[in-house]
Amino acid sequence: MHFAPWYRREDYALIRELMEDGETLPLDFNEWEKNAESERTAAKREGVNILPVFLDADEFFTFCQEKKISPDRTTAAAFASSRGAASYSLGH
Repeated sequence: MHFAPWYRREDYALIRELMEDGETLPLDFNEWEKNAESERTAAKREGVNILPVFLDADEFFTFCQEKKISPDRTTAAAFASSRGAASYSLGH
């Protein structure tokens, strides 16, 4: 089981702006969503199930500040993995 950070339309611009490497994300949410779904489909064909973990902007950036770590795509992926694994182990 793999978990991936997933963004909500209403949070996307803020997340893109606040992430240190946000410029590497597509400008448009629709483009990001299309790419993410395409990657998820490709992974599924390879036998890898990717579960989206919606990233709450406030929670993520608070987490980064408390841990004194950079808010970037790598951190977002690790955050999503830990949140997804915790939720999955609790059966949610």
